[in-house]
Amino acid sequence: MKVLNGNTKGETAATNNFKTAVKQCLLLIIAACILGWTLNFPLVLKSFNGGLLAEIHKKQLDDLKAKAEQFSPGIRFVDLVTAKKLYDDRQAVFLDARSSAEYLASSIAGSVGISLMSVVKGEVAIERLLNDKEEIIVTFCSGGECDVGVEMAKELLGRGYKNVYVLGEGYPGWEMAGYPVFKPDQGVK
Repeated sequence: MKVLNGNTKGETAATNNFKTAVKQCLLLIIAACILGWTLNFPLVLKSFNGGLLAEIHKKQLDDLKAKAEQFSPGIRFVDLVTAKKLYDDRQAVFLDARSSAEYLASSIAGSVGISLMSVVKGEVAIERLLNDKEEIIVTFCSGGECDVGVEMAKELLGRGYKNVYVLGEGYPGWEMAGYPVFKPDQGVK
């Protein structure tokens, strides 16, 4: 192959400029990645070991509790470990306040699915289903920023129920903990 002025035949100055530009872009991208990892190393490390997700969940739960305090000072929360003990000892009714579609897709095994909207609209006579107003009731929804469980607790307290708690981590927290769930296509797991 014949070489002229350092270029192979058919290679032009434009091709050389393009190759140089691509190399420079790749170097910039690599430098940006290294700089980003270096400056954000603690954050990156937290994301890999699950600490970042735990911090996000804690912040969401704290926000939910603050919001509940605004709604109704009487709303109490229960943590996953205590909720599991109540579940294992059969000391509480677990009330899934999400929509019926969400409940039917998957829920805490043995829970009762009564959507908040069906109660508020009067479609469900909750007093007939939960006639003991002294019984422990644990309401829950989709966790995180979902406040349907809090709203259901407020509704129940307003109707005279005495022992109402909210599982702030909701169904996702329960499932992630490996606690019993029901999925129609898989049964109880």
